[in-house]
Amino acid sequence: MKKYSIISLFLIILSGLFTYINTNDTTTFNILGANITLYNALWIMLFLTTFYLISIIYFSIEKFKMFKIDRNLKKDKENILKNIENKILYKNQLLPIKELTSLEEIVEMIEGLKINPKESDLEFMNDILKLENGEVVDLKKYKLDKENPWVLKNIENKIKNGDKKAAIDALNSPLKDIAIEFLSKNADVKEILANDYPITKETILNNLDSDRLNELINKSNLTNKEYIEIAYEVYKKIENPEVVLELFKEKTVAYVYLLIEYEMIDKALELANEHDIKVFEYYLLLRKNGVKVDIKDYLDARI
Repeated sequence: MKKYSIISLFLIILSGLFTYINTNDTTTFNILGANITLYNALWIMLFLTTFYLISIIYFSIEKFKMFKIDRNLKKDKENILKNIENKILYKNQLLPIKELTSLEEIVEMIEGLKINPKESDLEFMNDILKLENGEVVDLKKYKLDKENPWVLKNIENKIKNGDKKAAIDALNSPLKDIAIEFLSKNADVKEILANDYPITKETILNNLDSDRLNELINKSNLTNKEYIEIAYEVYKKIENPEVVLELFKEKTVAYVYLLIEYEMIDKALELANEHDIKVFEYYLLLRKNGVKVDIKDYLDARI
């Protein structure tokens, strides 16, 4: 302000002096009913001085406003930090915020170690809200890394909304399990086998009517417990024992289980001993000695 005043005073004097040198004329103005006659140089200096005084008043008001804003910002920073602490600690007390209202919107969404997005003037927060609600959002504008949790959440939403390509692309990502679950329910057997998608128990159970069921079973790599569970569902669905047994010929434990279901106890015992299958050891001994035990009850207790 000091430099501005010095420069302004210099320009006012210079303008008056320049006008006086070039003309000694006077001009009369009627001001509030009074005729005032002054040299043109003085009028120039008077107008410039008036402008200077008005500008000084304006700058003073603006400086006072900036002072208040700076003071409020400093206080807001302190209050926001305290509000974040209170929200994380599940305390309801929130200190007032005067300037940083957009930041306060975010603070209000914090609860403990979670954030509960709400509709706001912040575009990114609205996009997070959409993601949390299962919607698919264009995240390219944020330039996020492909491993970013919000990018993964967006891909998860795509899969859950039926995007088969997104599921295929996610097979080698942290979303592998979700992708496999989706493909096991939505991809046909031909596609599963052609692309070497991982075959889960659900994949097989969802395709029990397929004419390539045997390929699914033989190509899968599941636990004995899962094969027994699948065999039980097939046993209930298909009436022809030969067809059912043929499906599980290469899965010995499930095959022995089916022999038991079909009351082929001697053959089941022979195979169990031959392949050292311990899971049916006590059951088969009981049956051999004439004790009637339901295989399903036995498996529920053993597996």
